[in-house]
Amino acid sequence: DLYAREGKVVLVTTRDGEAYCAEAPVTLVNIDSERVREARETQSQTGCPLFITLAREELILRDPALQLVQHYGQRLFAQQWSAPRVHFAFAQTTELPDFTSEIPADDDIEHWMLSTLRFVQAQDIAEKADYDSESIPAYTRDGFERVQKLRLTVAEAQFASQFNGTRSIAQIARNLRLDLRFARLTLFRFIELDIVECWPPAASEKAERGGLFKRLLGRS
Repeated sequence: DLYAREGKVVLVTTRDGEAYCAEAPVTLVNIDSERVREARETQSQTGCPLFITLAREELILRDPALQLVQHYGQRLFAQQWSAPRVHFAFAQTTELPDFTSEIPADDDIEHWMLSTLRFVQAQDIAEKADYDSESIPAYTRDGFERVQKLRLTVAEAQFASQFNGTRSIAQIARNLRLDLRFARLTLFRFIELDIVECWPPAASEKAERGGLFKRLLGRS
């Protein structure tokens, strides 16, 4: 379940405790196991993340609890990127569950999506990201402007700086001394965000012209 308020993501949760958090985070090590079990049971009944329950009972501090809610929620949603088919059902409500009231909504939906994509591993998308190594990544019509607003890691920013409409995936990997599998994984993030598209090798000149033309149109 993904809860949103005024178009902004609040949190992602599930009543399946194993799918949400099968392990025991370090934050919970010193908490009585019975209290943790009860918090997990509450989640299985209401969907309230166990970390919120434990914070309400003052067993963990609020800030670490919110960080864990964000971490496990984004990790849970990340599974949607690698699934072969995903079906979304939307419901509009006048009131969200009470356990969402103390969670601040994320103002930047694109950065939130990028954060979920970072949880995706190369083995999860072996088929979806099997791009031809000679394909040419090029920015979409508004991709160049949008990527400037993202809070990229150093590695992601270096990768994004290589998109010039002529360099192939293989060339980018060589330039940055990256394993080709990791290069495809990083490219997957930009493609799923509709920031970049891949052109076949024969269309590299067209991609370069098209990329420039699209940028000019975007600024007119």
